Amino acid sequence: MTRIRDIEDLSSSLDWREFEALSESVFESFGFTTFRNYRLKRPTAEIDILATRDGLGFAIDCKHWKRTVGSVTMQKISEIQIKRAQRIVQQENVQKVIPVILTLHDESLYILENGTPIVPIQKISDFILNFESDLRIKVISKLKNLSS
Repeated sequence: MTRIRDIEDLSSSLDWREFEALSESVFESFGFTTFRNYRLKRPTAEIDILATRDGLGFAIDCKHWKRTVGSVTMQKISEIQIKRAQRIVQQENVQKVIPVILTLHDESLYILENGTPIVPIQKISDFILNFESDLRIKVISKLKNLSS
């Protein structure tokens, strides 16, 4: 419990840029190649962190909010992130992309109805280690250019 409390305290003291850097370093510690502030063209869009490894990508939107937001707002944000992830799978050398919303607050890890995981920074390691076991998570695949 102390480790979780430490990352929560650390994350709360960071500004949004530092929060993105911390999030990026966690993915790097699991062997992912990362790109912060990854830019898409035509139309222009940005992904806070793109983390890739072995044909898999995570399109991560970091939310360093001081308080939680409602489900309607989170749903809208996730729909935008899904569209960005679909563009990544079309344009990059990855076979699958998972859109992720990474939050500052220690909320429960949960999956929105559209399959987007909402992951508090305190639970990011557990998520990276166990995401494959949750069939509710949206995986955008290049294989057939379909989403599951």
